[in-house]
Order: sequence, then C-alpha cells, then structure tokens
Amino acid sequence: MATGFTVDIAGADGMRTAEWTVGEEFLIRPNRWGEDAEPAARVRLLTPEGREAAPEAALAMASRPVTVAEVEERLSLKGGGDPHPVLALTCPDGSRMATVIPEERVPWPQHFHVVDENDRALAEITHTPSRLGRRCSWRIDLAEGGDPIVGHRGSLRGWLVFVLAFPLWLVIFLGCLLLTLLTFGHVAEMVVWGCPRSVTWRRRGGIAGGRSLTFGHLRTDYHHDPALLDPRVAYAQAALHYFDTMHHD
Repeated sequence: MATGFTVDIAGADGMRTAEWTVGEEFLIRPNRWGEDAEPAARVRLLTPEGREAAPEAALAMASRPVTVAEVEERLSLKGGGDPHPVLALTCPDGSRMATVIPEERVPWPQHFHVVDENDRALAEITHTPSRLGRRCSWRIDLAEGGDPIVGHRGSLRGWLVFVLAFPLWLVIFLGCLLLTLLTFGHVAEMVVWGCPRSVTWRRRGGIAGGRSLTFGHLRTDYHHDPALLDPRVAYAQAALHYFDTMHHD
C-alpha cells in the first residue's frame, strides 16, 4: 500500500537560497500525522566531507574575512558557489538511517551514492537536468540489482496541457506586463505559471502503473510504495529532489 509524506523545510532558511548552512535540518513528515507528530526522518546538511561544523567554528568562519584563495576556490567550482552538501538522514530516535553523498564536488552534481547506517551501498542516484528537447530526469540504480527506477519531470498529459494552454497564458502575461508599464510599476502582479513539475518514478521494464515514488507539484507531497522501493531510498530521493526543486524552480 502506498504511503504519503511531505518535506517540511520550516525553520531551514538556507534551503530557500543557494547559500545553505552546514548543520541546517529539515524534516520528512508522514501525511497521515499532525504537524506536531514525530517526523518519519530528519535530514541534516553536512560538509562535502560528511562533517558538521561545531557552532563555535561556524561562528568564527562567518565572522572572519574571506580570503582571496577561498573566493578563487568557489569560483573554480562548476556553476560557482559552495559544493553540494552531504545529506544525513536519521530515524526519529536519532540513529542513522541513510546518507546521500555527492560524487562530484560541485554545487549541482549529477551522481550520488546512498549508503545505510553501516555505510553499505543502498543505491546510486543520477540526476539529469533539463535541457532543450530533454526533460529533467532522475534514475535510481539499486545496490541489489535489477532494472533501474526512472522518474521524468512532467507526464505526457501534463506537457500536452502545458503546450495547449501556453498561448492563453502568454496573452495574459503580456497584458499584465502592459498594465505594469502603463501604471509605472504600481500594478506588478504577474501570472505565475511554468512547465509541469510533477515526477513519477517507475521501474524500467516493470508492470504498467507500478509507481515506486511520485511527486505531486500541486499538493507538494510524495507517495511511495514500500513494496517497490525501500523507504530509506525513497526518503533519500525525495530529499535530493526537493533540495534541487527549492533552488531551481
């Protein structure tokens, strides 16, 4: 039976910007429970080396001047900015659940290793960003083998609706833009709309309708089938996906 959960970033201010903070934490909450209930998992951002800086060290680093060498190191990274953090997932009792380790030391890597509490491999996750003529996709290769579980951004029906509705949205957008210019900026509401963002992960070669994990953009929640995907891997994939969504959508 499929279960639902949401990614709760309340209190994690750095999640909303590219300047995330080491030690920051967000939650994975089951949909069937109240907001005050125990989360299904906690996700903490660690350094690329897997360490969590002590508060005193973090404060000292923030207060001291930034050296030229540090600026050059950041600029040398692909895309600029700090490298992607390690995501450490813990159980409600505080014990380790899983760890997501970026393979490349860049802000937005494409390959991640997922290991369990004993550092044994659980899965490899590959993220392919959107490009002209190609949808954003996620691929999960389980350590146990078998066909990969692949998720693509947007469904065929969603993209069809997007294409058909685009001319109408464009007319409304241009009307809002014209109104803004005529009122010298006093009316600046724009119609917020974009490409389909929902994602459905299915095992390649599996039976039709076998959804291992789904993300519904309108409801901003996830549904996953524990019989098709280990919850630890599902939470790891959801944490990665939501982290990416917060910074790119």
